[in-house]
Amino acid sequence: MTKDELLRTALRSFSANGVKDLTERRLMQEFGLSVEEFHLSFTDKEDFLRQAVELYLAEQKEVQSTFLQEGSHSIAKLMQVIKHHITLLLQINPDFFIQIQYLYPRIWTLYLRHAQMHSYYLFYDLLNTGIQQQLFRPDLNIEVVTKVLLEQINILLNHALFPPHRYNMAEVFRGIFLYYLKGISTEKGNKELENFFADFSL
Repeated sequence: MTKDELLRTALRSFSANGVKDLTERRLMQEFGLSVEEFHLSFTDKEDFLRQAVELYLAEQKEVQSTFLQEGSHSIAKLMQVIKHHITLLLQINPDFFIQIQYLYPRIWTLYLRHAQMHSYYLFYDLLNTGIQQQLFRPDLNIEVVTKVLLEQINILLNHALFPPHRYNMAEVFRGIFLYYLKGISTEKGNKELENFFADFSL
C-alpha cells in the first residue's frame, strides 16, 4: 500500500468513526505500521491526520477542475460542483467534523480555508461567467450570492434541520438550490436549471 492509499483508507475510516479515540498506537495497529514506518512519514497522530486531510482536499480540487472542463455552461458546472461536494459530505459522520474542530483546530483551519478561499472564488468565478453568458441576472451582488450558496450547503448538511432518516436529501437539495437559483437566473438560465433538475438525484 502506497502512502497516498494509506491516507485515503485512513480518512475513510476517520470519516465514518470519528477521531476522538485516535492514538499513535491504534493507528499503527489498524494500518499495519511499525513504529519506524510510522515515524518515517509522520511526526505524530495529528500530522498523520493533517496529511490525510490535505490529500483529500487536493484530490477534490482535481475533481472540481474536471467538472469545470466538462460542463457546457456555468450553471451546469456550478450545480455539478455543489452536488459532488454535498454527496461526499453526506457520507461523513457529523461527529468527525465536530471532533476535528475541537481536538485538532489547526486541521479544522484547513477545511475552513478551503471553503473560504478555494470554494468561494470557484463559485464567484462561475457566477460571474454566468452573468456574461446571460444565465444569471446582471444586477447580482456576486459576493453576497456566493456566500449565500456556501451557507446553503451548510444548511442542507445540518442534521438538526434535515435529519436524513426523515427527509429525502435530493428533495431538500432541490428545495434549497432550485428555487433560489431560479430567483437569480434569467429566463435562459431557468431553462438550464430545469434541464439539470429534470433527472436529478443524489
